Amino acid sequence: MEFSVKKIAFLVVAIVAGVGIALVPPPGGLEASSMQVLGILLGAVILWAGGVLPEAATAILMSMLFIVVAKVPIDTSLSAFSGSTFWLLVAAFGLGAAIKECGLLERISILLLRLFPKSYKGQVLGLSAVTTITAPIIPSKAAKCSILSPLTRGISEAMGYKNEGKEATGLFLSYYAATCFSPAMFITASVTTAALVGMYSPEIQEQYTMVTWALCAAPWLILMFVGNYLFISRRYRPASGNKLDVSFLDQRLKELGAWTKKEKIMGIVMIVTILLWVFKSQLGVPEYAAALFALVAALAFDILPIKKWRSNVAWDSLIFIGCAVSLSTVLPAVGVTDWLVAAVGPYTEMFFANPFLMIAGLAVLTIVVRFLILSEIGYLSVFTAFLFPLAIAAGVNPWIVGFIMNAFVIVWFLPYQSSVYLTAIHSAGEGWVTEGATTKYCFVYCAIALAASFISYFAWQAMGIWTI
Repeated sequence: MEFSVKKIAFLVVAIVAGVGIALVPPPGGLEASSMQVLGILLGAVILWAGGVLPEAATAILMSMLFIVVAKVPIDTSLSAFSGSTFWLLVAAFGLGAAIKECGLLERISILLLRLFPKSYKGQVLGLSAVTTITAPIIPSKAAKCSILSPLTRGISEAMGYKNEGKEATGLFLSYYAATCFSPAMFITASVTTAALVGMYSPEIQEQYTMVTWALCAAPWLILMFVGNYLFISRRYRPASGNKLDVSFLDQRLKELGAWTKKEKIMGIVMIVTILLWVFKSQLGVPEYAAALFALVAALAFDILPIKKWRSNVAWDSLIFIGCAVSLSTVLPAVGVTDWLVAAVGPYTEMFFANPFLMIAGLAVLTIVVRFLILSEIGYLSVFTAFLFPLAIAAGVNPWIVGFIMNAFVIVWFLPYQSSVYLTAIHSAGEGWVTEGATTKYCFVYCAIALAASFISYFAWQAMGIWTI
């Protein structure tokens, strides 16, 4: 790995700022270990922002410095590795690789798309719906994009639309916007959302099961789905009424061939797993256990060969997530959380008391900071650790705070902000859609997300989940 001038500058700033905070005499309510933890955390955030080291390397370094310098016990510094969220992620990563490996996602997507009208509006609706429906079965947004982008380009060309034209852009945005907003509703639709679960307290995790989470998120997702569909279907509609040549989808199905044994087994495994998630309270099977059973089945039937499990799963991301999510136990352990609530809580009560100010503030904070911290999970792990205690002190449900932040964390105003966006735009090949036309839509996406959040407030109030 080469160290550019920029990386060296960030490294120097991280060391100076981190050591400087660590050596500051602790104010009342804090100890020397508290300042050391805050200094280490600040240094890690700067390293993440500058991309000095791989994300996982920075996260491991942070956790080890917590242990060695601040004397945080290892079972606190690395607490997430023994929690249910980490093992749910292990299973989700493996299942995502298995579903992609056997071709099940592409086949299901094609079969569903054939059910929708062959007009432009019909395909906009179909691509949005298919992406949303299939979201829970594969946690990697990038993996979904690598499958759906070429398929969507094929649909666009089969309908006779010009590459880099507005119609092609609209079809791309139909599936990509759904890729961005569907993880807010489904815990297993995104590694980021699954990691967010681990940032909540055990009580919140127990309360918001996969089904409960989806039901509480439904008002926002419905508004997002409808808002994006209406805008895209009107703004990018073609002048002519071209119809999809269904032979394209038929040809793609023909190329996939008959259902393979592995696809059938994987389909049955996922149906059983989803049923176990839905009937968790009746059957008493934890979600992570059901997912791990499914992973064992995928490995046992060689749907995911063991060699590909080793090579196709982002183990570095799992390590990074485990270290980052552990911040939720480290900060309370050194007294930072209690001090923050006592020192800052009285000044933030007005912010949390006004729901529309809170929603707008969280949205703006997320959008602005994501220009600096490129990691979605890195951003959420740091800011939830500080904001959740303040929300609880003000009587606001921390689930709402995390949900709003997660709704805006996917921004792609500039291509460098999102590796998922870069995967989506480039996996279909050059010359289909342009970065300029597709990044502009992020402004529309955020506006719809903000409006959906404002309206959802009334639904969340009626459901009794806004306050605690």
